[in-house]
Amino acid sequence: MKTIRSLMTLAGFSLVLCALGAIGTRAQSAPSLSTTNFAGSMTLPADAQWGRLTLPAGDYDLYYGTLNDREPFVVEVVGKAEGAPHGLVIPLENDTTSASKSSLICVRAGGALIVRTLEMARIGKSASFAMPRGAQLVARNGKHNGYTQLAEAPMLIQRIPVSVNAK
Repeated sequence: MKTIRSLMTLAGFSLVLCALGAIGTRAQSAPSLSTTNFAGSMTLPADAQWGRLTLPAGDYDLYYGTLNDREPFVVEVVGKAEGAPHGLVIPLENDTTSASKSSLICVRAGGALIVRTLEMARIGKSASFAMPRGAQLVARNGKHNGYTQLAEAPMLIQRIPVSVNAK
């Protein structure tokens, strides 16, 4: 009786582990949003900081929508490479856009990018994101003999194209 109980417990535990493995595999290959208003792909040329999410250079899919058919809207970022990050980023602000092409607007901070805005031309919306904690937008400025804040010096803004995925 004790052996049967032990085997049943082991079988149940194995079944739970298999189910969790299947869920983990699904989470990396498909969006987890219940409503997707926009889907696209992009290639980051350098490491990027997107809110609290750190993304290494590479190919990514992104989805804009809601988790449970109600606001707030979120952006889900899914790395295409093995072991690449997968996360959700909540925009600070959602607005309309008149952009003709979908793109990710980033600010260069040294060798890395900081994501500021996602423009989604196909649906006429844009989503703005908060600066990561501790990030300071500074640029080299010869006049002040060092680095100054962005408001006082020019900064490189990089537009990364986002190709629209068909629904």
